[in-house]
Amino acid sequence: MRAENYIPPNVIPKPLRKMAPLLKKRWLRKLILLPSTISGKRFSNKTEDYGVFKPSMISNLDQISLYVRDIEKSRKWYEDLAGMTHSRTCEKEPHPIKEGFQIKCCYMNAKDHEECVVFIEEYDLEGNVIIPSGMSFFHFALEVEGNSMEDVFAFAEQANSRGFEQNYGPVRHNDSIPHGDGETGGNVAVYFYDPDYNNVEFCGGMDTIDNYKERAKQMKK
Repeated sequence: MRAENYIPPNVIPKPLRKMAPLLKKRWLRKLILLPSTISGKRFSNKTEDYGVFKPSMISNLDQISLYVRDIEKSRKWYEDLAGMTHSRTCEKEPHPIKEGFQIKCCYMNAKDHEECVVFIEEYDLEGNVIIPSGMSFFHFALEVEGNSMEDVFAFAEQANSRGFEQNYGPVRHNDSIPHGDGETGGNVAVYFYDPDYNNVEFCGGMDTIDNYKERAKQMKK
């Protein structure tokens, strides 16, 4: 399989992506979660029960580094869709862990955060680019400027008009009507696959710990 033709097995096929809006239906979500709820692996059949109730010891996220198949292709995607800017691309250098392997790094900037995303091409002993599997990766989130529901929906609409097709959303991760999908977070989000099928969330309006606690109290009454 050539690197440019590889699609990880955990990527949702296009026909199923068209069905993503159905996940807003509460009955369907409960049906999907029913086996794990009955088996005891999940203590509740309500995804909105799951919140982060303890403040994190991490103050901020400094950098995300992703293995990619083609630095230039990834750079263009993140520039065109996310509006990120290129900082620098280094020459090949020895892999810090794998003897005989090499890497090449490309650093990207967000508006208020320099070099926050790094693309890494990894080369094997024969100098071939190694295909990233993506199997241990779910998604990461980039905050949309403005940070409101309207900003996220406008971002999704603009992306669609430019030929980018989301794999899910835009939705709000709570039970609000009409956009709620029952998940936790309270934020509004839309998801796209990048050129290496990393699932990238563009979001705004992330909920707060206090709001989580208040909703939990209301649910217990």
